[in-house]
Amino acid sequence: MRRRLKLVVAVVGLVGLGATAGFASSSFTDVPAGRYYTDAVEWAFENGVTTGTSATTFSPEDPVTRGQNVTFAYRYDQNVVQPALDALDTLDELSCTATQVVINDNGWRCANPVLKPSFQAAGANRALVTEGRVGQFTSVAIGADGNPIISHYDNTNADLELYVCANPTCTTGTNRTLVTTGIVGYFTSVAIGADGNPIISHHDDTNGDLELYVCANPTCTTGTNRTLETTGIVGYYTSIAIGADGNPIISHLDDTNEDLELYVCANPTCTTGTNRTLETTGSVGWFSSVAIGADGNPIISHHDSTNDDLELYVCDNPTCTTGTNQTLETAGSVGYDPSVAIGVDGDPVIGHYDNTNADLELYVCDNPTCTTGTNRTLETAGFVGRRTSLAIGAAGNPILSHQDDTGDDLELYVCDNPSCGTGTNFTLATTGRSGYDTSVAIGVDGIPVISHNNIDEGDLELSFGPTTTYTVTFE
Repeated sequence: MRRRLKLVVAVVGLVGLGATAGFASSSFTDVPAGRYYTDAVEWAFENGVTTGTSATTFSPEDPVTRGQNVTFAYRYDQNVVQPALDALDTLDELSCTATQVVINDNGWRCANPVLKPSFQAAGANRALVTEGRVGQFTSVAIGADGNPIISHYDNTNADLELYVCANPTCTTGTNRTLVTTGIVGYFTSVAIGADGNPIISHHDDTNGDLELYVCANPTCTTGTNRTLETTGIVGYYTSIAIGADGNPIISHLDDTNEDLELYVCANPTCTTGTNRTLETTGSVGWFSSVAIGADGNPIISHHDSTNDDLELYVCDNPTCTTGTNQTLETAGSVGYDPSVAIGVDGDPVIGHYDNTNADLELYVCDNPTCTTGTNRTLETAGFVGRRTSLAIGAAGNPILSHQDDTGDDLELYVCDNPSCGTGTNFTLATTGRSGYDTSVAIGVDGIPVISHNNIDEGDLELSFGPTTTYTVTFE
């Protein structure tokens, strides 16, 4: 004959025994803790399937009568099955969006999951190179080994240099001189190629050319410098990204014609390629920044100096044979030092400086081609937002490094959510005149890494943002 304990275990098995684990104690004196049926009996009691043979006993070894069989089944149906079916009916009536989840807090409803950040203190600020006047036009990327690498200009020797960190926190590393012929290394921008080797775009000020240094290995002990474009005075404000095909693309300013241009490499090491003139109306292409859109097409933010506007060029295809220039923000003198990245939703976000109000601002696009969007003012205390650089953090939220020109400090703005409705501004480096030519990347540990120039000391410096932890709440 079946015993009571066996029947309860069988009933609870219908809903999964895993759901019953973790009861601290039993409601019955004759059901000891730690037995294979203890949690099942307690679950059945709490869900009204059984009431026990008395107020304090369950009698697990007693045989089960036909009447008890029927009672267990009826209570299971009424207290477990029917509420679940009612809940399913309720769920069918809900119309949640793709980003919402269904929760039950005193009733089923659609809810928006929200990550609430909390911050620990920011990390160290390190002086990496101190010999001569170095660290101008910095650009940082995270190497294939997880270690930061920073391209920069050596103003003393007029050379292009690259600092290669030996570990993720860059406690040690090696500074390499890459190109010495002429006055080279202006407006550097570094990316990691499809082969894991660094690639650095820069301006040759002697010849007025756009150039590209292609490292032969991940630590760049050797490499080749290539002259890409020579027509006119070109290669100002270079920005590099790796296209969907693995080939580099470089946005830059043609200073002769004051046009926005894009050099599209034909292969990963850029032995050949094509220079395209994208936008010619007015004096455009200043402070360009390029990213690869969710569709694989380049997107370039830039400043229209004629109208003092923030603009965005959206390519129609990966090699940008055609595209559309969008004017994003026109209120005041805006769009200085823009930096573009692609948000977790596939829509571009652009950090920039409002020169009228001396504020840090962020333009958040509503769609991948940015036909509409919202401009947000992030930080207003002092003269802030100069030399902006933008990355998407580990939690999917924008992070912007910038300079506070009032105190000559390096600052970091960390958004609380992907559209940056709120956020927190941190001061990272205050010694001397810091925060010039900032560039931000996200380290392998999720902590922001910011290269910058201390012009008082003439040093290349590297700062680390705060550690951020998130808890999930529902709204």
